[in-house]
Amino acid sequence: MKSLEIVEREIIRGIRLKLREYFPKLHSFIDKKIITKNDWIFFGMIQLNIVKCFTTTPEDAIRKSKAQINQISKFYELETRVRKTALSSNSFMKENDLNNLELTARMIFYNDRRSYWKTRKDSSELYFNYEVFLFLYYKWMKSFELEKESCMSLIIDIMTLSNYYSRNYFDFDRLSSKRTSLIKEMKICSGALLTKGKNGQNIIGATFDNDNDDKKKFIREMNGHLL
Repeated sequence: MKSLEIVEREIIRGIRLKLREYFPKLHSFIDKKIITKNDWIFFGMIQLNIVKCFTTTPEDAIRKSKAQINQISKFYELETRVRKTALSSNSFMKENDLNNLELTARMIFYNDRRSYWKTRKDSSELYFNYEVFLFLYYKWMKSFELEKESCMSLIIDIMTLSNYYSRNYFDFDRLSSKRTSLIKEMKICSGALLTKGKNGQNIIGATFDNDNDDKKKFIREMNGHLL
């Protein structure tokens, strides 16, 4: 029996073939550095995470989805609370030379996302961890103005390649509706994707040895896709 890692690698190879089929200009984008090395690395992370979501069991999917939404919610709760606390103390603001307007803007930013994830967590609609990765996938594809229909066809292909247990519940129209709602409603930033949870892992599976210039550049380019 093949290991999960081997199965994932085979699926990724199948995805690369489909990418060439659907997006023949993609390679020229890479050659011309329209798609940078960091763009491509980020897209690779997105692909692998989608495959991991689609190759899991229903029970494991529910468990991982709960863990993911809890991790994201806690991140935004903490970031909002820290800034609210800082803003409540004039002496702390002065001692640390913090700008009230800038810190207020960041607090509003994090609180807005905290509210979104609290609503999503409290909703009766079941949350699945693939939603974050589909959002990232669609945003990445949109950044390079790649054809929407082909983007969704590729997701259906990935479901088929992965033998996804819910594949039969997805057709083009449902996927298109989900894409629209994700792009319109989902709110997530690089901090939430890269902060480690209780398991010591970040959500997108990025590994950085140090807080060096390469990491900072990667984060800047990743943020460009999240606007």
